[in-house]
Amino acid sequence: MKPKPPEPLLILCGGLSSRMGSPKPLLNCRGLSLIARQVAAVQPHRPVWLAAAGNRYPQTDSVRYLDDALAGREGALSAILPALQLAAAEGYDGIYVMSCDTLIPPLQLIACLKTAEHTRAWQQGWVALADAEDADGKMRSHPLLAHWSAGLACRLHDYLAAGHRRVMPFLAGEAQQSVAMPADWQYFTNFNTPEEFQRALTEWERRCHSVI
Repeated sequence: MKPKPPEPLLILCGGLSSRMGSPKPLLNCRGLSLIARQVAAVQPHRPVWLAAAGNRYPQTDSVRYLDDALAGREGALSAILPALQLAAAEGYDGIYVMSCDTLIPPLQLIACLKTAEHTRAWQQGWVALADAEDADGKMRSHPLLAHWSAGLACRLHDYLAAGHRRVMPFLAGEAQQSVAMPADWQYFTNFNTPEEFQRALTEWERRCHSVI
């Protein structure tokens, strides 16, 4: 039986970056932009798709840019839907989703998520990284550091068509599973200001001795 091709990685990189003051994908990361470094880390291991809200970034000519489903930066779900539809059309079971504001190495992220590869959530819903427990003892999931099944495409289309935009209410009714995030990773993701980015970069270099 012929093995299935590696599923694509969708990088979400079309946000306004208003608190950062400059585009997050272009943050300087040891002489390369963050997005160029992420792309280079993944190719040629698997396809890379960018949801960039009409932007184009240097050193990303080898990737596939996807338009959002809705005009006007309507959020992450509008960016994810075309990727799910394309994945289904091209015979992929799903996609990996990664927001660009992270220093987690993409291939390590994928390897972590793949520990849940044979679950119902993987095949029909979504599998996300999760970090420390909250006050109720529940793991806090990161649906934009996740694997999304292509089977979600039709339901997501209907959800957006009904005027909804929020990620977690859409996913609440779907098969789901969390994969524990390595403890150090919580320091390297979701930076929104220059100060937060510098802290993340410093922590990564201190703990891991390299970036991406």
